[in-house]
Amino acid sequence: MNLALLAKHGWRVATEEASLLYKLLKGRYFRRSSFLNAKLGATSSIGWRSLLEGRKVLSKGIRWRVRDGKSINIWMEAWLPRTNYFKVRGARGHGPRLVSQLTKNGT
Repeated sequence: MNLALLAKHGWRVATEEASLLYKLLKGRYFRRSSFLNAKLGATSSIGWRSLLEGRKVLSKGIRWRVRDGKSINIWMEAWLPRTNYFKVRGARGHGPRLVSQLTKNGT
């Protein structure tokens, strides 16, 4: 299958948690994580392997929409609006770890 189509299906799995497909894949392949963090198992089907190939394409352009920022790690997540990598680059400091901690009202 074409990678763009696989990425589109991957996006549906990542965002439509009420769908039957999501529930089936969640129960079989990523019970304790999310689709975006799921691992390839030794007995994975060709369909699951294909979705993970599409996820590679998807992950190159996906980034967080910052709302309260309480679940976005400054250093590990893609959240910046205008950079080549959408991530903070450079040495990690001892300061804030979450985006919410960068704001005046953050926790």
